[in-house]
Amino acid sequence: MTNGKDIEILGREFNLDLDDEIIKNYELWKKCFLEYNSHTNLMSKNDVQFLFEKHVFDSLAIMKWDKWGDFVALNNPKILDVGTGGGFPSVILSIFNPKITIIANDSRIKKINFIKLIKEKLDLKNLQIIYSRIENTEKLDVDLIISRAVGKIIDVYELIKKHKNKNTSFLIYKSKLKDEEMAQFQKKYKTAKFNLTHYNLPINEEYERVLVEVEI
Repeated sequence: MTNGKDIEILGREFNLDLDDEIIKNYELWKKCFLEYNSHTNLMSKNDVQFLFEKHVFDSLAIMKWDKWGDFVALNNPKILDVGTGGGFPSVILSIFNPKITIIANDSRIKKINFIKLIKEKLDLKNLQIIYSRIENTEKLDVDLIISRAVGKIIDVYELIKKHKNKNTSFLIYKSKLKDEEMAQFQKKYKTAKFNLTHYNLPINEEYERVLVEVEI
């Protein structure tokens, strides 16, 4: 899939009006990612062939969240991405949303080194980087905490809860959400509610994903 096709899909799916600077940064990011991944394993070879569909598109699917409009309307909105890995969704969100502050967190140095490189090459002023286990990080003042592909909701929540205040939303990307996973969470946090946003990735096979907003 070409970058032009990528941009066309993103514009249509997320109602994005992408300027030349964003498109240029996306193309440069993609070039850098593929080069870096060729010598340092950020992503498996099988996943690289679906880099746009399963990772870029998926990262931006948070824009399908029904509270996204309210979030971006905040004064200097801030997102904490816990366990960002190779920058999904933190780097992708920072490229396509230059007015939102994104904090990328990970405890694996090879992932952080790549994100630092991208921040410098693309001059992503809205991207901040924290190299640490999130539970060992001083409390952060953010409006939204997100996490993608890093484990069960209860496990992620226990790690991030000190960074959450009454106005902070918590949202996690999942491939599937099992009833027992929600039950496990509600066993400890009895008032918890789950708001689900289902979406499909732009690939030929049926590939459903879900954004899970946890309210406590």
